[in-house]
Parts: sequence; structure tokens; C-alpha cells
Amino acid sequence: KRENKRHDSDTAVLCSLLSTLRCAEPVDGTMKNYGCGGMYAELRVHFKAGTILVVRSTGSPCGDPLENGYRSISLAEVKWSEPKSVRGDIYYGTGLKYLMV
Repeated sequence: KRENKRHDSDTAVLCSLLSTLRCAEPVDGTMKNYGCGGMYAELRVHFKAGTILVVRSTGSPCGDPLENGYRSISLAEVKWSEPKSVRGDIYYGTGLKYLMV
């Protein structure tokens, strides 16, 4: 069971590796839900569990986002990533845990 309630979303995000050694292009995706402890996003690229990402929202949330754990930018750890088909394309359903409050 989850410790924190999740809130539905359909917000565009950009994810970048937290690294000073690599200057990779950000990866786009969609945040599908979020809560005080983390988020679930569908990303274009697979990231291994344990990877640290900087996640930036590029879309607007709806509802009362700040009280519900929404973050426009966050440092997060990939907990899991699984391929899935979304409208005929392959995305990776990705569980992310916030690292800083």
C-alpha cells in the first residue's frame, strides 16, 4: 500500500541525468500521477533502477497541485522502468521517488 495518495496528471516533463560528466539530451515524457513521495511517468527512454534524474515539468498541472505533492522541478531516483505500448509507440512506465524535499 502507498504511503501517500496519488493524484492524476497528464503533464509534459523533461528528464535529464544528474551528471557533470555527460551532456545528454533531455528525455521527454508525460507525468501520469504524482504524490508527496514521487511520481509515475511514461518516458521515451529506459533508465535503470537507481539512476538519478532531474525532472522538470513543462506543462501545467490542474487542481490544487502544491498541496498534493506536485513539483515543477525535482531530483528523483528511478525505482523501476517497464516498456509499454502507448498509441502504437513504445514508452517506459517509470516509477520515480523524490530525493529532496
